[in-house]
Amino acid sequence: MLGRVIATALLVGSAVAPVFAASSSTTTLIAPMLEGNGLCLSGVNNPDLHDLESMRRYCEDLGESSASLLETILSDIGPKNSADGRFEMGYMLGLSLLSYVELKDGEFSVNRNAIRNSLQLLQDSERSAVLYFFANHFIGADAAELAKTLSESDNELMVLNNGTTPRDGYFSSTIYPWRVGDTGTQFYKVRKLALEAVLDELCALPKADLAKIKAVTTLGEVHHQFPNFNQGMGYDDNYEITDYSVTTIEQFKAWLASEFGTIERLNTRLGAHFSSFSDISPPAKDIRKDKLNSFFEHIDPYAHGVMPFFGWAFSKDGSPFEINVYLDGQYLDQAQTGLTRVDVAQALPELSDSNVGYRYNLDFSHLSPGRHSVELRFFHNGEESILSQYDFAVIDRSQSRPRKIQGFHLASVDSNQDSNIRFWADHPTSTVGVFYNPLAKLWLNFREQQVTREIEQFADIIQHSCISPEQVFSHQIAPNFNPSWDPTLFAANDSLEINAHYNLGINLYGGIISSDIFFDWLKQHHHSRYALPEMHPMLPQDPIEFSKVLERHHDNGAVFLSPYFMSLVPDEYASDPEHGRFKLSPSNTEYGSDTFFRSIQRLLNKP
Repeated sequence: MLGRVIATALLVGSAVAPVFAASSSTTTLIAPMLEGNGLCLSGVNNPDLHDLESMRRYCEDLGESSASLLETILSDIGPKNSADGRFEMGYMLGLSLLSYVELKDGEFSVNRNAIRNSLQLLQDSERSAVLYFFANHFIGADAAELAKTLSESDNELMVLNNGTTPRDGYFSSTIYPWRVGDTGTQFYKVRKLALEAVLDELCALPKADLAKIKAVTTLGEVHHQFPNFNQGMGYDDNYEITDYSVTTIEQFKAWLASEFGTIERLNTRLGAHFSSFSDISPPAKDIRKDKLNSFFEHIDPYAHGVMPFFGWAFSKDGSPFEINVYLDGQYLDQAQTGLTRVDVAQALPELSDSNVGYRYNLDFSHLSPGRHSVELRFFHNGEESILSQYDFAVIDRSQSRPRKIQGFHLASVDSNQDSNIRFWADHPTSTVGVFYNPLAKLWLNFREQQVTREIEQFADIIQHSCISPEQVFSHQIAPNFNPSWDPTLFAANDSLEINAHYNLGINLYGGIISSDIFFDWLKQHHHSRYALPEMHPMLPQDPIEFSKVLERHHDNGAVFLSPYFMSLVPDEYASDPEHGRFKLSPSNTEYGSDTFFRSIQRLLNKP
């Protein structure tokens, strides 16, 4: 999620899936996301130049690309190829699509010279590359004026259920909540215009240059929007989501008609009495706070029928444990453990591993109304101890007073906590009352399909060029791997499934990079070939052990791994210290970026 800002720092700016077999003998490209394309060795070494823009102009006038400067950095890491042939060192080149578009006299055009300048690095460098076709909700200075103009057009931006538009900022970017999955917006048309021009210029290059392209990624992270982008991705009393624009509401009605065919079938699914699809609006009110004309207007983080129980826990001596979940005194399942909680690891000095999160998603959509009991217990060294206990009320549509559900008698355990386990139960924080609205579940499904369709539309454009289908990847966020996030805010889960339009590109930050959970997830979702367009452990790593993690990704089908990030910008000209914490460098101790660097170095230099 953190890597979406890189393109703004550049100086130049569900069908059956196709089968592309993974092989343990295939080379995995290590391609750090590159900041500073357009700078050159002569420019950064010229004592008469004192700002980045002057350096860039100097390099452009000189006709010198970033290739030599890039080579000095990459060669310091190690050889181009590892001795065993399993890894190759290259780079990821971001191409900010909107930065190439110009607006004059009401007409959009594409600056093809700017595109050619961006692609000069690909021609001059002998290294393999991943091309990042960047064009999502993050807008940098290179596209600020165009984005402002586009946003002033009707029906371009998403709308929250409270009627407002969630604009925000992230690092040096401005966030524009562009509507997704709709080919009728100006934002779609401008990006399509730019992408087709980039592909034209790219495909006109000599075959030798095209052969350097290992893969391409599509758009960047794509998802729905919410307020307080920097901190608001969790659970809150004010559940505000997108998109309630007029066009999207009408598209939802049309989608329901397409899915169910007749209003009678939909009514049977919902237990409703709608007269026609036109009578339906997506849920937008909270039954606890707002006056509802119909129960089907209700929405909150749980209205789709799932209540999460999450927090963090670890044993002080590293011994394994499980978390058993009991419903009404009866064993139900085990919570998922080993999820990434970078926030906890950064707050507790004794932790060197961020995979301390746990979560259990309780599907209450089929539970009978009433007051249920939920209990989470540790199972450690052959004994159980209490983690947390909850009263959990499933409330019917008429809001009847919930009766106590008579459950099984659960054997008591010692009330003293296991002294070897440190933990915290984050959510829920108190007695919980929930309402299941089946229309809210359909609304979530529709929103997820909007996100998937957005990526598919542009992946299809790329596939119809000189770029082959097996080279096209998504560049997508995965909220489910952070147990404290609410995935319904993003509506991105469907886009991570196998489809016929693009290969999986999934961004990973924190301990999830090395977690069994991720590799198990790959198998469960049948991904034998994938990529990590953004990755950073965000904590110091043992270079020997973390290089083994990278090898594990290779063995599981990773086509490329893109550390976030590597910069051509001299340190004295770096403008964003917070962003700089991710910079891959042997001297950058922030977030363990130095040990990440040495892990890659070891991998390439290993005999």
